[in-house]
Formats: sequence, C-alpha cells, structure tokens
Amino acid sequence: MTLEHVSVAVLAAEIILMLLARLGTERRHWRHHRKGGVAPRKRDDIRLGPGLVYSVAALALVVVAVFSGIDFEWDIGTLSLLGVLGVLVPGYAAHSVMLLGTHGDRTPLKGWQETLAYVLAALGGAAAVAFA
Repeated sequence: MTLEHVSVAVLAAEIILMLLARLGTERRHWRHHRKGGVAPRKRDDIRLGPGLVYSVAALALVVVAVFSGIDFEWDIGTLSLLGVLGVLVPGYAAHSVMLLGTHGDRTPLKGWQETLAYVLAALGGAAAVAFA
C-alpha cells in the first residue's frame, strides 16, 4: 500500500465524516422546525470550526512536505491543491468529528473526541502531500 492509497483513503473518510455531520445538522434543523426540538446553533456549519484544527492541519502539511524529500513544483495549482486538500478538508472533517461528538447538544466534548479531531486534522494535512 503506497502513500497515494493511504491519502485517497484518508480523503474518502474525511468526506464521509463531513457528509455525516451535515446530515446530522440538517436533521436537527428539521426536528426543530417540525416538532420544536433542540434549536440549531450558529456553529453547526462544518466550515465554522475552531482555528486550531486548521493550524494543526497546516502544520502537519508543512512538516511532511519539508521532511519528505518530495520535489514539488511550487506553482499556484500545487499551492491551491495543498491548501484545499491539506488544510480546508482536514479542518472541516475535524470539526465534523466535533459536531458528531456533541450530537447537537451544548455539552462539551470529551477529551478523546477532541483528541480524535486533532489527530484527524494532522493526518489529513500530512496525507495531502501525496496529492501534490
């Protein structure tokens, strides 16, 4: 199994997590609209995650890019690809883990859930190097 295979598997898992979080958010919105369930929160959007998850993903991306020895063509296409697949998508997926961990409640995350989110952000940032 090569780094490219692992990177595709990580990207697929991130997309599945984002879809699950989005579907859960939409269900909460519809439940609130129809039956007066839990009110949706402004932070339920997967794009509004804490800045630390994006920083962790970017740091992992830079560390792996520098120490991997892969020769990149540093043009705008490569930088945008690394920005999207190495920072944004892992950040969205990490915030999705946080949303799935709370189930729409206002309770704080457990330590292992938050750790899982940051590990996912770092893994996604590191794996994105194979796409460049």
